[in-house]
Amino acid sequence: MDLNKESSMDYIKKSFELKNSKLYKEAIEMLYKALECDEAGENSEIISQIADLYVLLKNYDRALEEYERVLETDKNHTHSLNETVKIYFLLERYDKALEVSKRLLAATSDAQYYINHLQILYKLSKFDEMKELYETFSDELKNNAQILYIMSKTGLYPRLDFLKRAADADENFVNAYFDLGLEYYKEEKYPLAKEYFKHVLSLEKNSRAHFYIGLIEHIEGNFFEAIDNYLDCLRLDKSNDECCFELAKAYIDINWLEEAQIAIKSSIAILKLKDEYSPKLDEHHFLLAWILSKQNDAKSALLYLDLIDKNSKMYPNAQILKNTLNLDGENYIKAKEILENYYLNNSDEQKNPILIESLGKIYKQLKLYKNAQKLYEKALEDYPNSVFYALELADILIDDKQYDKALELTKQLEKTAPKCPSTYNSFARIYYRLKNYDAAIENLKILNQLDINNAEGFYFLGLVQNDTCQAEAALENFKIALTLNPMPAKYYAQAARAYETMGNLEDAMLYIKEAIEIDPGEINYKRQAKNIAQKMNDKEKTDFYNSQIVRMEQLLRQRG
Repeated sequence: MDLNKESSMDYIKKSFELKNSKLYKEAIEMLYKALECDEAGENSEIISQIADLYVLLKNYDRALEEYERVLETDKNHTHSLNETVKIYFLLERYDKALEVSKRLLAATSDAQYYINHLQILYKLSKFDEMKELYETFSDELKNNAQILYIMSKTGLYPRLDFLKRAADADENFVNAYFDLGLEYYKEEKYPLAKEYFKHVLSLEKNSRAHFYIGLIEHIEGNFFEAIDNYLDCLRLDKSNDECCFELAKAYIDINWLEEAQIAIKSSIAILKLKDEYSPKLDEHHFLLAWILSKQNDAKSALLYLDLIDKNSKMYPNAQILKNTLNLDGENYIKAKEILENYYLNNSDEQKNPILIESLGKIYKQLKLYKNAQKLYEKALEDYPNSVFYALELADILIDDKQYDKALELTKQLEKTAPKCPSTYNSFARIYYRLKNYDAAIENLKILNQLDINNAEGFYFLGLVQNDTCQAEAALENFKIALTLNPMPAKYYAQAARAYETMGNLEDAMLYIKEAIEIDPGEINYKRQAKNIAQKMNDKEKTDFYNSQIVRMEQLLRQRG
């Protein structure tokens, strides 16, 4: 007798150790060696374990061969039958899965095997067979949560009733609670839907539950809660292009256009990876173009509008926006006539956000504030939760010097969207016009806390501080604004004004020169430079800027 010869049990133990270390191929080798031992022979359990390891390696063909080898010896080997069913189901070979599942149910009547069998029948759309089988079940099986859930999808029974029974049977059954939320969402019963989605989140991290809660919060006008849920969804599923798209729309509703642009660009990138020719891209390109148009980047907006297919439903809106972007001072009146007639004679189009936006832009450009006011008041009737339209209306009222109405509207906005920076910008504009500088400063500080990347907010705060002889504080804010956006000439001009107030004429001259270089056609910058040069007793610079002012005044008279 060879005392050094290893037994099948020794190889099996080694196989388990290798499997625990995820060394599946090596574990298989050990089991084959175990089979070679005299005492093992055609051991069904060892062969079944080999098949299990092939499953872990995703070598399903070889796994099926080994399970079949077991079943040749033991036709009722439950584990092999069940695993064979699962593999065929995974490979979407549902007819084969059904065939083996019938053999399995003939050998045993475990609830899980019935659940698997019903899932196969559902995939094969054999609903009558599902109903026939379900009616034979005991009460215990009929009230099994997973069975109720599968049967709820057949259309043969009241869906909501079966889903509720499934949820009642197992309060940890995520699918039942999620589908209940979805059903109530479709029925527009949003508080109930939200309750079920929140229950799902109490059970697990679920990106889709966050997404639908985001949609509901958005519909209910809770923009920041919507954004938080969209972001939670994307943390769990970065490939959700639809969520990025909805996130962009939520940002637009609170006028966070920079964030909206980032979100829609992310959505486009994800969508292109999934389907380079997706028809949804037209809507995405249009929304991005619209955002860019609001950011005064007409060139980029036009590029995205040109990507929209002529057969797309977005094409007519794209043409409206494109024509608006191509407007100049000479054709605003003509564009007004065309769009106004279109708006008045097409009642269905009066809710078209692009038409509203384009016509509103023309009214503002022509200073037809009463027309714009009427337009946006109608838009708010159609879209009562739109922060964007409320902000547009507030701006119109301010421009038209209707400060009491603007203040009332902005106070309502503060209740609706207390974290929206643009709300506080509207407050600041009103108070600034009313010469209530302390209130303007207070609201601009809130704006800048809410949106630390808003260069215009810091500039506006600095402007008010300049007007109230707070030059040092103003200068700090102008420097922040210039760090965020070094392009606007007015930022340098106001910084120069602050330096001039502080008596630092050298730096004042440096900053006003920068403003002139960026915008050489602005005569007031040259007047400011002349005043600084005079204070510096620099006759050469004074004469230089004076000659430029005289020349520009002559040109302006000729044009005027």
